[in-house]
Amino acid sequence: MQSKILKPIKPENDDCCGGGCCPCVWDTYFNQLDRWEEQEGILQPAKTAGGADETVMSEDDTTKWR
Repeated sequence: MQSKILKPIKPENDDCCGGGCCPCVWDTYFNQLDRWEEQEGILQPAKTAGGADETVMSEDDTTKWR
């Protein structure tokens, strides 16, 4: 049984040093946010031209962020 992923906490703007770190705090945050959204069903799998699955947000979900 997998444990539930908690919604990640958004870093403050000054948490990033601007030094080009790899990974940056923003990279880590957005990767964790993608995993959480997938778990919560916010992201929907879509087919690419090659037939592979790709995860994208639906139009309804993007309006929540505006």
